[in-house]
Amino acid sequence: MRISLNDSSTERLLAFMQARDITNPTHGLNVLITEAATLNLIPRSVDKDAHNSRNHQQAA
Repeated sequence: MRISLNDSSTERLLAFMQARDITNPTHGLNVLITEAATLNLIPRSVDKDAHNSRNHQQAA
């Protein structure tokens, strides 16, 4: 799977990876997704709005 991150998301991911000494971006994303799912940090509204193009606008 290929994903694209805007500049701000890229900076946050790289900072997270650096803080945990993670060098592989795929592993970094897997850690974030696993933690968010385990701690139930992903709101249900994301499920129904996932295909809404307004939610996929790049942050300014």
